[in-house]
Amino acid sequence: MTSPLDQQIDAAHLAAERVEANTRQIEARIIKAGGVPPTRPYGKPVSGEAVSRNLTFTGALQRRNPALANYLGFGSDYHRKQEAAAEARKMQVQAMEQQTARLREVNAASSRYREQQNQSGINPLTGRRWGICRAY
Repeated sequence: MTSPLDQQIDAAHLAAERVEANTRQIEARIIKAGGVPPTRPYGKPVSGEAVSRNLTFTGALQRRNPALANYLGFGSDYHRKQEAAAEARKMQVQAMEQQTARLREVNAASSRYREQQNQSGINPLTGRRWGICRAY
């Protein structure tokens, strides 16, 4: 029969093993995002504070793996800002396309008017007939 102390020791060891397994997965995700995991003792989780000391890696992690950055405690709204900027660019492109189409129609109408005036023998700038010289 096992003593209560043996049970506590086994439970603590199992808890440390679970933490270590989770921490190794977090470290693998950090490496995959292009960083180096901070040093830590066996059985202790990765400290978000230790990772956040490296500002360059923190920014890269926020861009490349926002879920992990949020889990470690320094998430940001970088992806939301990028999506909003992309949506704003799409709307701007649509507005410019509409404006271009409207200007194309105005230019075509103006061109038709000038051509009609020229064919009728009228100067479109002055409204007078071509070739008539008036001496005052």
